[in-house]
Formats: sequence, structure tokens, C-alpha cells
Amino acid sequence: MPDTESAFPESREKPAVASSEASRGEPVIELRGVEKHYQMGNFLVKALRGVDLKVFPGDYISILGPSGCGKSTMLNILGCLDQPSVGQYLLDGVDVSELPDDRLSSVRGKKLGFIFQSYNLIQQLTVLENIEVPLYYQGMSEKESREISVPLAEMVGLGKRLDHKPTELSGGQQQRVAIARALSNDPSVILADEATGNLDSKSGGDILEIFDQLNADGKTLIMITHDEGMADRTPRVLRLKDGEIAYDTNIHG
Repeated sequence: MPDTESAFPESREKPAVASSEASRGEPVIELRGVEKHYQMGNFLVKALRGVDLKVFPGDYISILGPSGCGKSTMLNILGCLDQPSVGQYLLDGVDVSELPDDRLSSVRGKKLGFIFQSYNLIQQLTVLENIEVPLYYQGMSEKESREISVPLAEMVGLGKRLDHKPTELSGGQQQRVAIARALSNDPSVILADEATGNLDSKSGGDILEIFDQLNADGKTLIMITHDEGMADRTPRVLRLKDGEIAYDTNIHG
């Protein structure tokens, strides 16, 4: 089933590299000496090793690296799905490193938007209902939820498919639903984990065009990927190696 109603241009120039930290205000994300340890039998595995990172509002970042380099662990930390063993994580200036699970879940629901490779849609729900899920958990009324969700569906080109269920959509369309859902809570940061991994090149390209436009509109995006082509689109690239940031274009140009 082809994707239709795309509301985004077919191409745009790669954004310019961001200016110096001093001119960009306070970071939306800051990691200070973050480590993550796992005990495996008699061995202590250090998945992250003293990571320092600042992400500023409007950043568009790719995180690259080979299998086992710490990308998934980094995503889990950034997404408040896990907590550091050592160090601090400040999200919008608040230290979330040691928050209890209920408060961490609340922060995650209000501050972050997630887009996964496998879409993670609820099959029994319609396009509109899937977009509304985060708003339901925030206690928003149906009327308020619809006022937010319908324009988001239209923005990603699915305004005429509000009553369709995931099984009636192509992979690219399902990922568009996931993008709209990620935007529904107006997050500080959008985290995308191999977001085009299950898509053909055309559908994947359409999704990346949406990411480009979201960043052009001021959204902060972090993409976890192994795809060099995806990284070429973002003005900032981090390369992980053995649990450390080996390269950051903000530092190395």
C-alpha cells in the first residue's frame, strides 16, 4: 500500500552545524560522568564509561556505533527507561538519575517522545486512538485529546485514515502514526531507535523527511542508528566505541 498525502517536501538541505554552546542557552539534556554497569556472573560489564554529553534545544543528532558499543544502553538512559550506575542525568535542568520508578515514568511521559523500529502500535486501536494514547495516560479529556491528535495525524499525511487500524496501513504509514503519537505530548526531546529499519528505501526516506522538517520547526531529535546515510542528514553525529563517545562533531567539527 503506497504512502499518500505526504505533507512534507521531498528534499531539503542538511542543516548547518549548531553554533557555540555559549549562544545556545541551557541544555535540554546533560549527562555528567554517566556509567552503566551490569553484573554478569563474576564479571562486571561497563556498558557506558564516564559519558559526558550536552544536548541543546533544536539539536538534530545521530548516535552511531557497532553492535555492543553502548547505543541501546545510551538510549535507555536518555529515555528514562533505565538509570545510571554512576553519574548524573539532567533533563530540562532536573536531575532524574535517582528518581523512583513512578516519578521517572511521569517524567518520561511528559518530556520525551519515542519512535521505535517496530512502531509499537496497539493493533486494536485506530490511527487516531493510537496517537491519543499518551494523552490518555496524562488524564486529558477526549475533547482535548482530539483537538491535539487530529492535527498531528493531518501533519503526517494521515488525515483521511483516522479510523484505520494498523493492519490496514503500510509500514511507512504505521511509522507516521508512531511519529504523531511521539509528538502528542509536545516532548522536549524525540528519541528515534532505528526508526527506518523495517522500511523500504522510499518509505524510509519519507520518514527522514518528516524528521528533517520537525527539526527545521525547532524540535530536538536524537536518532540511534547504524546507518551512515541517516547520519549524513544530521548536523551533529556522535560515535560510540566501547561505551565511550569516541567522536562528536560538536567538538571535532
